Amino acid sequence: MKRLIAVLNWTNLTICAGLRWLTILLMAAITLNVFAGVFWRYVLNSSLPWYEEAGKYMMFWLVFAAAPIVLKNRGQIALDIVPNLLPPRIRNLNYLIIYLVVLGLMCVFVWQGYSLAWVARKQQPSSFELSFFWIYFAIPFGSAIMALISLEFSLSALLGILRPDEVDLEPGSMIDNSLS
Repeated sequence: MKRLIAVLNWTNLTICAGLRWLTILLMAAITLNVFAGVFWRYVLNSSLPWYEEAGKYMMFWLVFAAAPIVLKNRGQIALDIVPNLLPPRIRNLNYLIIYLVVLGLMCVFVWQGYSLAWVARKQQPSSFELSFFWIYFAIPFGSAIMALISLEFSLSALLGILRPDEVDLEPGSMIDNSLS
């Protein structure tokens, strides 16, 4: 099981490193998009018809590209008081339940997100030509990666239940600095 966790960890770190560059590119594109929109509207006195809608869809992709990075770094908001008070086995059981719920939810997001993207494939935004499939594909894309990360964390928590002295899922020790 340790080997499987190590392979999942390496895979997730590699994917998140790529996602980091995608989020950087999306932030740069959003910034340029807003700058161009403001420049055209207030300096050239003419409005770009697509900048607001394009910015909205880039932000949508940014959320689903950055969420796996936050999950991998365990950067989501959490209350650490109660888990820190629990004995290691119960703490790991707590994390196992949490990450299994996240895994299940992400599987539903992948399934329903792809269904949504497929249904919307023939529609287009009003200001430019692009299938809504590619806009809504952000949902199953980000959710599938989060499911993979949740699987890794679930297996680590399970190993922590079986061997609590080998696995430390204490909240303070969970930050992965390799992505910073």
